[in-house]
Amino acid sequence: MRLLAAGAFTLALLTVHTGSTLAQAGGNVLIFLADDLGVDHVGAYGEGANPAPTPTIDALATNGILFRNVWANPTCSPTRSDIMTGRYGFRTGIGAPILPAGWALQMDEETIPEVLDRFEHLDYSHGAFGKWHLGNGSVGGNLAPNVAGWSFFAGTLGNIGVDNSYFDYEYTVNGQVGQSTTYATTQTIDDALAWIQTVPDPWVCYVAFNAPHTPLHAPPAHLHTVDLPDDEPRNQPIPFYHAMVEAMDSEMNRMMTTLGSRMDNTTVLFMGDNGTHNQAVQPPFDPDRAKFTPYEGGVNVPLILSGPGVVDPGRESGALVNATDVFATTLELAGILMRDAYPFPQPIRHDTVSLVPYMIEPNQGWQRDFAYANVFFPNDASGSGIDFDWQVIRDDRFKLIRRKQVGGPPAWLEMYDLMVDPFENDDLLDEPMTPSQRMSYITLWNRLLEIREL
Repeated sequence: MRLLAAGAFTLALLTVHTGSTLAQAGGNVLIFLADDLGVDHVGAYGEGANPAPTPTIDALATNGILFRNVWANPTCSPTRSDIMTGRYGFRTGIGAPILPAGWALQMDEETIPEVLDRFEHLDYSHGAFGKWHLGNGSVGGNLAPNVAGWSFFAGTLGNIGVDNSYFDYEYTVNGQVGQSTTYATTQTIDDALAWIQTVPDPWVCYVAFNAPHTPLHAPPAHLHTVDLPDDEPRNQPIPFYHAMVEAMDSEMNRMMTTLGSRMDNTTVLFMGDNGTHNQAVQPPFDPDRAKFTPYEGGVNVPLILSGPGVVDPGRESGALVNATDVFATTLELAGILMRDAYPFPQPIRHDTVSLVPYMIEPNQGWQRDFAYANVFFPNDASGSGIDFDWQVIRDDRFKLIRRKQVGGPPAWLEMYDLMVDPFENDDLLDEPMTPSQRMSYITLWNRLLEIREL
């Protein structure tokens, strides 16, 4: 598929590698995480009938690698936990959005900045900005991002709730809670830029936007080009959603343009935390199979890697990718291999695979033979929800969903052929299967049992 070329910036290419790691390992890493943005609203993916304007994100694809088969979890906190720890949610106990009290990301989980600090000779600075949503009053409190290892944090500890707005919200800087009236997407970039100006290279900067999560609204006019209706967002949500996405895209461009020559030594990773929420889902995706569901509209998200270490930029990969893979990717970009961070035998189990080999080798074979996601409630140490617990696994073609829910059968299964049925309309378990389908079913089921030890 041809990628769309757009955007106001370009990223210089650097010739590259020997072996399995980047010759230029040790550069800056800039992670952008969008909140509730599926592949249907990113122009470079070409999957939605009416995507939001995303020239900056599209330009990242033109100068990097677009990954098409990326799975996050169907909702935000589990994906953020996967990114921070490289571990599936059932291992961390994070399967649903974290509530104001109760189980949250435990302080004994080792995060990206904590690994960087163990390799102190690399001398990495690290800061996190925007939405955290991994701590609460029971775990970490107002200092949750800092206790989790980030040396600097500025942003919101959770969602911008209905009682607030993107123009007036609770805002925390290193545990100090106040109020901000700067547009939240702008505030996030302002804070990230201000921090980067105080630290030398190299650094890891985690920028987790609140956008385009609700409440839907009209962003500042200079950040978008959408002709918004004179109506409430709840009546016509998609134009307002588009404007919020474009405002985020504009602020990403401002950040990278402002960094100037420092981008020559910076790898950018852009990702969505889950699929689009149902108010803004675009055909051919189904609003009933969007965020918070185990279907493709809930788990398939954009992920683009761009930067000086990408060989033959402007390509895409169909390789299977998990949200957990951001962990190993970030560490390898900093010069840390998983085998060095966690020598065998590992004291804890990780579920992360670096994407760096795809950057340096255009013909790289797939690093995974399956992708996995889950969602469960409530969050707790068991990693298995009482009210519901859905596990999802796929290989290069078939997808198996195991659903357990209070009030339903003890457990039930669905299986889809994503090659011929990408929007999951025909459950293969409702009809006689071919021998090859049956074999794939057995393989996926056994792999699921192996992962979850059910």
